[in-house]
Amino acid sequence: MKRRWIIWIGLLAALISASTLASGQGFPLGLLPTPTQSDKPLVVGVWTEDPGYELGDALTLFFSVNQPAFIYLFDLQPDGIVRLLFPNVYSQYNYVAAGTHRLPDGEYELTIAPPTGVEELLIFASLTPIGLDPTTYSGPFPIIASDPSEAMYQLQSLMRAMTPIPTWATGWTAFTISGPSFDYEPPASDGSIPPFPPSYPPYPGQPGDAWYWQAGVWHAGLPTSGWYWYFGLEARWHLCLQIQ
Repeated sequence: MKRRWIIWIGLLAALISASTLASGQGFPLGLLPTPTQSDKPLVVGVWTEDPGYELGDALTLFFSVNQPAFIYLFDLQPDGIVRLLFPNVYSQYNYVAAGTHRLPDGEYELTIAPPTGVEELLIFASLTPIGLDPTTYSGPFPIIASDPSEAMYQLQSLMRAMTPIPTWATGWTAFTISGPSFDYEPPASDGSIPPFPPSYPPYPGQPGDAWYWQAGVWHAGLPTSGWYWYFGLEARWHLCLQIQ
């Protein structure tokens, strides 16, 4: 039987209005250079099945492009960290054919996790590879930048180093996250709240890191269910409870 991998995406901590969803993307695209003109303009888009989700829901993403292109999908997390959602450690080949595609596209899942709020996605398509593909992966979705401006500056630097500037296009979407609509009473605790994560060494606490305590050993990532520690952009640990 094939193994199914569950990947948890962080979500923006504060709710924003519907009008912000329509026009308030956090990626400053004005930093990017003007693309090379093409006889056939490049068009790309990204969307989700629903405009809103509840904690624990499975997430499926769709994107379309009107001609073969290199695709990069960025995820703006609640703490400002930008990760590369595609390509990723499970799906590393990002040159796709024209048409509609879906993520996840392999033996892994995208599952909505706390906190509630808004998640932003930016898709970037280019007719030429821009050199952003990770050579090694430190995690399923590598951290690209600590804020969206930094991510766009990185793209700008890569593109300005190319002659001519490649033909490119972008698309953007966002969706809201809410808590469960049903009444829920957490199970009784057995008192196994993990100890506070030690400072470096051995755990340096990089933004976006998560650790959980199981059978007397620290493990990187999120537990299926239970307590875990999350290290935020403000360099502080947060004790969280995951309920499956």
